[in-house]
Amino acid sequence: MSASPDLQFALQLLWTNDYSALIIVTVVAYDYLLTFSSEIDYVWLRPWTWISTMFLLVRYVGISTAILYALGGTTFIPGPVIVCTAVSMINVWLIPVFLAAADLVMIVRVYAIWNRSKRILVALLLLFVAQVILSFVYAGFHSNTSSYLSVTVGQILDFSFCNYSVLSNPGMLDVYSSTGSRLALGAILLVLAVTPILKQSIEMYKATKRWQPNRYLQLLVKDGIIYFVANTLFDVMSIINVDTLPLLFVASLSTVFLFPLMPRFIISVRELYDSELRVHGIDTGFGALSHPISSRNAVVSSIAFADVTPGQVVEGEAVESEAIQPEV
Repeated sequence: MSASPDLQFALQLLWTNDYSALIIVTVVAYDYLLTFSSEIDYVWLRPWTWISTMFLLVRYVGISTAILYALGGTTFIPGPVIVCTAVSMINVWLIPVFLAAADLVMIVRVYAIWNRSKRILVALLLLFVAQVILSFVYAGFHSNTSSYLSVTVGQILDFSFCNYSVLSNPGMLDVYSSTGSRLALGAILLVLAVTPILKQSIEMYKATKRWQPNRYLQLLVKDGIIYFVANTLFDVMSIINVDTLPLLFVASLSTVFLFPLMPRFIISVRELYDSELRVHGIDTGFGALSHPISSRNAVVSSIAFADVTPGQVVEGEAVESEAIQPEV
């Protein structure tokens, strides 16, 4: 006797969740192993700064959240209800912590890109604070198992899994005031990250009739665009109502892959600084500013990039600056 269409769809949905979870956990674990040596070199062996603390948050809170998020609703966590509830509560509260740290990292990055513009920093921080408050209010509402979230153990044939259902629909206002506010912040950050390289490219084209964006602007901005795009994609997929299996698979991957990408963002910028930018005294925004290696040969870039003259140290980064001394 063949299974009903509803049962077949439910099985396909469960298997899609299982396969997505396997892919996500494998990628997260593999990425952690690949980047662990870089973490030692560029975080643990460096003078400690507040960006180092942000790295720990996006790294280890991100890994925990990604794995728990991936395993929820799969046969890998078959119950009981108390375990399912614990997984849900941990996710609900860890996600806004990770996202707040990730947003702050990208705000600092944009702040450095725009030559440490106080106006841009203040505007972004105001949006950030409002978004964080909304996120935690939203998390508190969603963690209420008596009025909003129902947690049970589902059963399909011989397979058990955690089943989460919403008891009440808060409406579109709830969506726009929480996830929507973060989407707006992410979109603004993306635009601010892309704008300098577009502006520089246009100016270079007018002067040379060739598309030649400044090399260091390209290295510092273009190489980091993927992180801003991933952040915006995360926000978009969080709002979209997914009702087909292919979209569900794409949504799961795009939503979770932001978690391993953010610590890579910090590592890649510090690595880039060491390999390409130290001699130019360019501020990356990630606590990686030092004196030029050779003040006689150093060329201070004229691009809008938080340029630093030889010997200048940005307030709050003097500790790390002193740790990276000129080569003899």
